[in-house]
Amino acid sequence: MDFSYWGSICLAVFITLWLTDRRRFLNGYFLIAGLLCFVVAVWQWLEITQAPWMQALLLVVSLALTGIIPVALALFALACVLYSHRLIRHAGSNPGYVLLEMVGFIIWGMLLLTLLNSLLFHSQFIWLILGLLFIWIGYFMIGFLSYGLASLLDELPILYSVDFIVILGAGLLADGTVSKILQRRLDKGIAIYQQQLKRGAHPQFVVSGGQGADEIMPESQAMRNYLEKKGIASTQIIQESTSTSTYENLRFSEIIMTKIKIFHRAIFVTNSFHVFRAGVIAKRLNTTMSGVSASTSMNYLPFAAFREYLALFMMFKWINAIILGGITVVYLIYGLFIY
Repeated sequence: MDFSYWGSICLAVFITLWLTDRRRFLNGYFLIAGLLCFVVAVWQWLEITQAPWMQALLLVVSLALTGIIPVALALFALACVLYSHRLIRHAGSNPGYVLLEMVGFIIWGMLLLTLLNSLLFHSQFIWLILGLLFIWIGYFMIGFLSYGLASLLDELPILYSVDFIVILGAGLLADGTVSKILQRRLDKGIAIYQQQLKRGAHPQFVVSGGQGADEIMPESQAMRNYLEKKGIASTQIIQESTSTSTYENLRFSEIIMTKIKIFHRAIFVTNSFHVFRAGVIAKRLNTTMSGVSASTSMNYLPFAAFREYLALFMMFKWINAIILGGITVVYLIYGLFIY
């Protein structure tokens, strides 16, 4: 099989999909598939090379991968357990968070059972079950990688003029000032605003966020205060003060912008871990809004990324269930009746 050909096809599809709409979950999958195909193609090319040093290099790489993959899985399992506990402490018990912890313990159990079956049991049935479990874990990890790549692609700059810059709300501090996460969103929005002025555009800010039970004012009011302190004219700021979720942030903001200008071009600003899921929601609302990433501190990013991917996984739970069910049926038919 010519993997370079299929890699080129996958990358071409990825580029087409991303240029037409960067909010598709499939974008990351096609990028991963294309890169993997090229890796396999290079590996095949190296294998047919007769040079002794090349054969030795391939052997070393094969042995290294044999050792690295189990270690990587064990570390991934540890991350699942640690971050599920942190998620539960931060946001309370949630089926998705419990599922994440279960994934971690299952991976550890799989690695232990693989070792025991290799040394003691030598059971074909155990190999069959382990193979299925590894496929499920691989599906979860590829999805997480796809989410990560799609989020990174939203780091690219906006090269066109916009009418509105929507800032999605986040929590406030006890004194009513913006949190560090929200400050980064606002600072990114200001940077984009300044870039737009240089292009000759004069976009308005839409600050979106209601008042939480533990907040002394609506998030939108705190955001307005911050922007005005940074020199943004009050006439350039529009408040949306009733939303309580990302879905409502985007929906209510879109309604406001449409009333002001029916045919408009808008972007929303949120943190890097959140931008892709917010984009998916914007797409479901039939808006044309694309997201722009604000930076996130590295000590918070893994925790937030796990939470976001779980939310994405649950958004597409029925699609994921159908795909995993189909993979399971095909695998079991092959393992029980063909292999």
